[in-house]
Amino acid sequence: MDIVETLRVNPEHIALRDQAADEIERLRVENELFRRALKSADQAIAAAPIWHVQHRVLSEVIGGLKKSLGQLRQGRSGCPA
Repeated sequence: MDIVETLRVNPEHIALRDQAADEIERLRVENELFRRALKSADQAIAAAPIWHVQHRVLSEVIGGLKKSLGQLRQGRSGCPA
């Protein structure tokens, strides 16, 4: 059974259980964003013929990642702790 499912079905410590399950789900989303960003950066570096193009593409990938993480943090700050 998945850890999140296990936490959600366990009747003990409901608030802590929900908080832990939410945090695990948030971390999974962030990890997937990081994996995609790294894959995109690897592809950009491998495909770019010259250094300044690599730098520009990599900067765009990192900028997109920062924007996505910022949006995740904004959504998280709106949730009760």
